[in-house]
Amino acid sequence: MKDNKDNATMELPGFAKPAPEEPEIRKVVTPPKRSKVAKQVQLNLLEELGPTDISGLPAWVNDENTDLTGLPIWR
Repeated sequence: MKDNKDNATMELPGFAKPAPEEPEIRKVVTPPKRSKVAKQVQLNLLEELGPTDISGLPAWVNDENTDLTGLPIWR
């Protein structure tokens, strides 16, 4: 038995004949211009902390106002 509303399916969007495809218009993309980058300078921030050991880390300096743990000595 055939349904009387089968013809209604062809009226839905997407069931029509496909439209001929138009060629895509592509714009020529130029690569962005690179700006000049400032030269980087290495800062030696550890010099302000005093002498360093072989690894470059600050060396332990014995201070009269602190004990061996680094805590201040109360006088």
